[in-house]
Amino acid sequence: MISLPWDFWVPGVPASVQASSVTRQRWKAKVAASATGAWPAGEQPLTDKIQIHITYYHDSAPLDVDNMIKPIQDALCEIVYVDDNQLTDTHGHLRDINAAYRVKGMTPAQADGFVSNGPFVHIRIEAAPAAGELP
Repeated sequence: MISLPWDFWVPGVPASVQASSVTRQRWKAKVAASATGAWPAGEQPLTDKIQIHITYYHDSAPLDVDNMIKPIQDALCEIVYVDDNQLTDTHGHLRDINAAYRVKGMTPAQADGFVSNGPFVHIRIEAAPAAGELP
């Protein structure tokens, strides 16, 4: 069984939920390919309740954070989790890639994104918070 948290990155600019269907499909295929490449061989999709953090490191071209989330969630179905109804919490973040950051515990996936020299999306999957815990 895969241990959480688990993360990966996708190069490029995310497609908005409002983008053309062709653009959304291309982006979803890119997300799916990155997730598949990072997902441990032989592991089945998660079946438990989970939460997702999506951070778009942009280069002075931010988009509406809520519009980038759904295509990414949909692309991860049947790869990382069985269905996006397993998501109890969704966190979207926009960060300027040119800003200075102090990072504690940078993951290899984050590091790969930063050294790619372009915009990227970092996606982290975690266990869902305890049922009685409010955000």
